[in-house]
Amino acid sequence: MLKKIAFSFLLYLPVLLQAGVSDGVALSKKAAAARDALEGFDEVVAKALDDFQVPGVGIGVIVDGHLVYAKGIGYRDLENKVPVTPDTLFAIGSCTKAFTAFIVGSLIDEGLLSWDEFVIDVLPEFRLWDQYATQNLKIRDLLTHRTGMPRHDFMWYNSALTRLEVMKRLRFLEPSLDIRERYQYNNLMYLTAGYAIEQMTGKTWEEIVIGRILKPLGMNHTNFSIDAMQQSHDFSYPYLERGKQLRRIPFRNISVIGPAGSINSSVNDLAQWIQMQMNRGVFNDQILISPSTLQEMHSPQVIIPGVPESKESLLYAYGIGWAILSYKGHYYVSHDGGVDGFTSVVGFLPHEKVGLIILCNKNLTTLPRYLSLQIIDKILNIPSVDWLAEGVDGIRKYQETMKEKRAHEDMMRKKGTNPSHALEEYVGEYEHPGYGKVNIDLVDGKLRATFNGIACLLDHWHYDIFTVSDEAQDLIISLEGMKFTFRNSIDGEIAELTIPFEPTANDVVYKRKPTEVLSTTAYLRQFVGNYEIYGYTVEIILRDRTLAAIIPGQPCYELVPHGENEFTVKSMTGYTVRFIMDPERNLVEEVLLIQPYGAFRAKPKNLP
Repeated sequence: MLKKIAFSFLLYLPVLLQAGVSDGVALSKKAAAARDALEGFDEVVAKALDDFQVPGVGIGVIVDGHLVYAKGIGYRDLENKVPVTPDTLFAIGSCTKAFTAFIVGSLIDEGLLSWDEFVIDVLPEFRLWDQYATQNLKIRDLLTHRTGMPRHDFMWYNSALTRLEVMKRLRFLEPSLDIRERYQYNNLMYLTAGYAIEQMTGKTWEEIVIGRILKPLGMNHTNFSIDAMQQSHDFSYPYLERGKQLRRIPFRNISVIGPAGSINSSVNDLAQWIQMQMNRGVFNDQILISPSTLQEMHSPQVIIPGVPESKESLLYAYGIGWAILSYKGHYYVSHDGGVDGFTSVVGFLPHEKVGLIILCNKNLTTLPRYLSLQIIDKILNIPSVDWLAEGVDGIRKYQETMKEKRAHEDMMRKKGTNPSHALEEYVGEYEHPGYGKVNIDLVDGKLRATFNGIACLLDHWHYDIFTVSDEAQDLIISLEGMKFTFRNSIDGEIAELTIPFEPTANDVVYKRKPTEVLSTTAYLRQFVGNYEIYGYTVEIILRDRTLAAIIPGQPCYELVPHGENEFTVKSMTGYTVRFIMDPERNLVEEVLLIQPYGAFRAKPKNLP
């Protein structure tokens, strides 16, 4: 089916200054026909909710400027049987991206920016892993997913980072492609665009969206946070299916990534947004954006790679904030959205003046996409595929595929192996400069990993590889089955933890941090003194809470805590200094200088 979201080149009709979605005005012939075509569609949707195991859905259909179908079907609160209405707020996830792109477009209209301006000229502090990408990335690249960066979503997901802190970590995230090599979906680059908007205007991204979009369009119920959403009198709870059972899950705060996906809205509010898009940037006789700028956003910028999933849709592309699909020969501009417990589709067919809004309160369900195609077929009166039946069949095939995958994975497991260390020795803090920290502790005889406030239990898989067996909370994408690999240093100590958080890039490598006590002045002071090796004196000094070794005729070497009484030599792979202690006097008995080509002993001369 159509998991990919897409869309195409537009030839616009002349601009007509008009109101937003018409209310109380006689329907056009096409709008009336569309309304009649959707008679009885409520029953179809109700059956689909049952088939797809979705609690509720909000649906809006706009034709010729008329909201011909605005319904809430099912429940926004399943436990208390509170129904969905056209004003029910849902998290719209990545459908937010079109709002961020629109704001950039409005700044371009004012001459403050251009699509092809270098990002570093707007954000001088902007840095990526690759210097060439840092210097040459353009605003257009950020908004069309062609930066070379894969998603790296677990870097920010559920974190308490600010947008500035996320920006500072971008340089430590490994790309998987060169810039402009191909399309690669990325939320962090939309955050970057939103942050650039904030720096240019001196206002928050949220304030700019309110002033330039929400207020002019009368989208009075739309907001940006889970707190604001729950203060509304009409909002939906998020749901997830696990083990063929639906359950309510907590709201996920994704404000840090706001420009990529934090908007909460309703059918009635989004109808105004879509109508303005179809009317070339005009709403209530007010021009919100120039037609040429909007046309650029609705035009293909980059091909979305992959074999077409359906003969009805042979071309996939991405515009600027919108995806582009040629559906049965019709240009269809749309975007899918997915955030914990919610899935949505917002789109329109500009030549036919048909707009669609489908908002669901279930985690990553395919129902919105299949419903949108079913509605398009009915509205345009074209030969229809039974898309809803296709969707149900797709769920069955996916479940079978996952069952086969688990069976195959178990065959790859090396049975009868043991970890190379006692479980207690894996406990500690591991750190990556981009992804932050992972804490490993021991709970009831099992390792537990915690990152960004997310905790999961690890079962031994084989050797020094552990698999996620249980999660303390429901996530938008479950980590169950993910493999955590511990690596030993040359001296046999656990030094690294690798996690495949980003499937299109190398595993994320976390370095083990020494415990805090190993960096205190009181602890380090016991090693200070002069040591003799082959007639040479090695002086160990303490400066700025750091140990250093001074050897005649050589640079000063900084010693980094690696384990109890053991240090690595900074910037020198394979070089370790190990202090052997006299247990009775708690004094240094000797020092082992471990190098790639051997180990050498040094004796203390005069410890203080």
